Amino acid sequence: MPLVRKRRAEPEITSDQEASSPDSPPAQRNTQTPRQRRRANSDDDDEEEEPTYVGDEDGVTQGDGTSMDQMVKKLVRLALASEYSRQPIRRADIGTKVLGANSRQFKIVFNAAQLQLRAVFGMEMTELPMREKVTISQRRAAQKSDKPPSTSKSWILTTTLPPAYRLPTILAPSKIPTTSLESTLTGISTFIIALISLSGGSLAEAKLERYLRRVNADQYTPLDKTDRLLARLVKERYIVRIADASGGEEVVEYMVGPRGKLEVGDEGVGGLVRQVYRDGGEDLEGRLERSLGLGEARKKKGAGEVNGSGEEAGPAKRTPGRPRREAESDDEGEEEESDDE
Repeated sequence: MPLVRKRRAEPEITSDQEASSPDSPPAQRNTQTPRQRRRANSDDDDEEEEPTYVGDEDGVTQGDGTSMDQMVKKLVRLALASEYSRQPIRRADIGTKVLGANSRQFKIVFNAAQLQLRAVFGMEMTELPMREKVTISQRRAAQKSDKPPSTSKSWILTTTLPPAYRLPTILAPSKIPTTSLESTLTGISTFIIALISLSGGSLAEAKLERYLRRVNADQYTPLDKTDRLLARLVKERYIVRIADASGGEEVVEYMVGPRGKLEVGDEGVGGLVRQVYRDGGEDLEGRLERSLGLGEARKKKGAGEVNGSGEEAGPAKRTPGRPRREAESDDEGEEEESDDE
């Protein structure tokens, strides 16, 4: 029987031995230094953990827990919650509750939230007008400030539906707390805003009490006491209460607030007047325009418009010829002759 010899197992060659072996081919040698190895490992980790990006082409935000989509949803929820409590959507609240450390993304997030509100809810965020500086102290404070604010940096939600769909059957009062209370609040606030607007834009407190007494609402209303209701309307910016004591005696007046100008405005006041005075005659529109000052506004707007000849409308041009002084003297002489006759 022939002798069978067992072949000895070949030892395994480690990576270090393979790198140090002179017989190994150049392609298999590990010529990297420790620093290059660490750099290569870190590059591999970066390739495995690539950051995710969300958003559109206009602005892409890194998905680090506060992605663009999340910020847009937060702003939409903030707008709906603020409108439910009839509080303005302030720029400071957007920065603290929505943006956080991404304050530079305000325009991108705001525009994306506007698209969501218009497409889904039929509403949009409309900026509130600035409060008027009426008292002497307010005007002095505005003059002392180096850079007075040009915008209010506050918004409310307004509908984007066409006028044909803005009907009570479609835009019904809110069911929270109840439809009856919401419709009553809308009616009373519109009535008070109409009184102030038809009085030239400001109404003294004594006159407002006199008007409310005529409708038996000087002490109580279907919602609450009259003074509490007025305080609520001031808080919700439907009206503004101005107390001026610069003349020695305190004078209290009410003006239309920023929310009242947007939600009611001159169109809402005109609609209320037309519903109450349906048989007001042909002069109703003229009286309404004079009370609201719409005629003066149209004149001011038309003063800068271009006339039919392509020239800007303005004062009549004086024709060349006689000097103005001689023309005026001649006109005065003609008037005296007519008086003598």
